[in-house]
Amino acid sequence: MAASRKAGFIIAKGIMSEQLELFIGHPPGDEPGKTKIADATASSSWNVNFKNGNVNTNNRQNANRVRPLAATGNIIYDILLSSIFEASEDCARQKRTSTDCVEFYNDYQSALVRLWYSIIYGEYVPDFSKVFIRTYPVYREVFAAAFIDRVVHHWIALRIEPILEERFREQGNVSKNCRKGEGCLSAVHYLNNMIVEVSENYTADAYIFKDDLFSFFMSISKSLVWEMLNIFVRDNYKGDDIECLLYLLAVTIFHCPQNKCIRRSPVSMWDRLPSNKSLFHNDPDRGVAIGNLPSQLIANFLASVYDYFVMEILGFMYYVRFVDDFCIVVKSPEEILSKVHLLDGFLKEQLLLRLHPRKLYLQHYKKGVLFVGAFILPGRIYVSDRVVGNTYNAVRKFNRIAENGFAEAYVEKFVSTMNSYYGLMKHFATYNIRRRIAAMLLPEWWEYVYIEGHFEKFVLKNKYNHRKQLIKHIKRHGSKKYLTAWDC
Repeated sequence: MAASRKAGFIIAKGIMSEQLELFIGHPPGDEPGKTKIADATASSSWNVNFKNGNVNTNNRQNANRVRPLAATGNIIYDILLSSIFEASEDCARQKRTSTDCVEFYNDYQSALVRLWYSIIYGEYVPDFSKVFIRTYPVYREVFAAAFIDRVVHHWIALRIEPILEERFREQGNVSKNCRKGEGCLSAVHYLNNMIVEVSENYTADAYIFKDDLFSFFMSISKSLVWEMLNIFVRDNYKGDDIECLLYLLAVTIFHCPQNKCIRRSPVSMWDRLPSNKSLFHNDPDRGVAIGNLPSQLIANFLASVYDYFVMEILGFMYYVRFVDDFCIVVKSPEEILSKVHLLDGFLKEQLLLRLHPRKLYLQHYKKGVLFVGAFILPGRIYVSDRVVGNTYNAVRKFNRIAENGFAEAYVEKFVSTMNSYYGLMKHFATYNIRRRIAAMLLPEWWEYVYIEGHFEKFVLKNKYNHRKQLIKHIKRHGSKKYLTAWDC
C-alpha cells in the first residue's frame, strides 16, 4: 500500500520458520475450514520473537503502513482497514445490547481484519444467515445476515446512500421509505397535503388512486438491478474505492441466502407461506432477502425508476411512494384509468415487475384512504387498526412479563416499545385510544413509570433510571472534578 494509507488496526502473527498460517475466508470451491498458506519471507512479513515478544517490522510499523500476508500475490481492492472499522461502528449503533452484536464484539478486531483480507484479495463470501417466519401482522419470511456480513452491508450503505439521496431529492422526495428524516408519518402527511392541494382545500373534486407492486421483493431481477446499479454508481460515485464498492454490491446482490442459512422457525411454518413469498421457491435470479439493509436500498433504487416514469413521462405530479405502496391524486377518474395499462406495461417491460391486480383502489377523497398505517379523511387523520392492534398485543406481552415478576428487568424495553407506538399515535386523533391502552397496564408497571402530557410519553422514574443514578452518584461524591479540565 501507499505510505499515505494508514491502517486502522495492526495485528502481528507469529512467524514459524518461513511460513504463516492465515485464515482469510473461503472463496467459491474451497472446502470449509481449508487453511490458506501465505509466503512469509523476511521482506514481506512481521517476525516475532516468542521469547521476549519483540517484533521486527523492518520499519513498516513506524511508517504507519502494513504489508498484509495472504494467499494471493496481489491486492485487488486497495481499501483502508479503518473503513471496515467505521462500517462496524455504524452497524453496531443502537444495537450494542443485541445478542449478535455482543457475541461479535467479543473478538471483533480479529474478525474485522480477516474480513478486510478477504475483501482486498477479492475472496469475500457471505456467511450463513438466519431465517425465520414472522407471523404478525402477516406471514413473512425474514432473513438476518451474520453480523460480519452486516458490516459489509453498512460499508456499502455508507457509500451508496449519499448518491441515492441526491437522486431522491432531485425527484422531489416522493420516496418516503428507508431514508433519514422520512418514514410512515412523512408519507401520510405528504399524501394529505396533496389531497388538500388538488381538492383546492376540499372545495373541488379529487380522486386517489392506490396500488402496490405485486410480490415486490421476491420479484426483483438480480441481473437487471445489478446492470442498472452498475451504470448508476459509475456515473455518480466519485470515491477511489468504486471498484471495491461494485465488487461487494455484486457479491451481495447475487448471493442466495436461502442456500446458506439456518432456520430459526419450524419447517412446517413455511407450509402456510405462499410460494411467491419465499426465496426457497424462487428463481435464483429473482428476489432479495427481506430484512437486510442492501435489499432496502436496492428496492428503493429500483422503484425510483418507476417514480421517474410516473412523474416525468406520464406527468402525474401528485404522487408519493412508500416501499412498494404508492398513491396518485388526480382531479378525475379518467385521468388515471386511461393510463393504468401504461403503468403496468412499463413495470412488466422495463423492470420485470407488475401491479398487484387485487389491490387497485380508486375513490373520491371524501371516502378516505388507508395508507401506511393511517386513515386519511378530510381535515383529520386516524391511526390504522393494525397499529392499534400491534400496541394492544405489546401491552398483553408486557403484562404477562409483569405477572411473572420480571417487570423491573424489562422496564427499559417496555418504555422504548410503548413510546415507539405512542410516538406515532400522538400525531393522529388517538387520545382516547392511548388512554384506554394505558388503562390496560398492570399496576406493576406504574411502580417504575409514569406518563407525561396528555398520554403522550412513558417516562422511567428517576430511581429506576440507571443513567440518572450514575450522574447523581458522580455529583454526590465530587467525582465531577476529575472529569473537567484544569489549569496547569
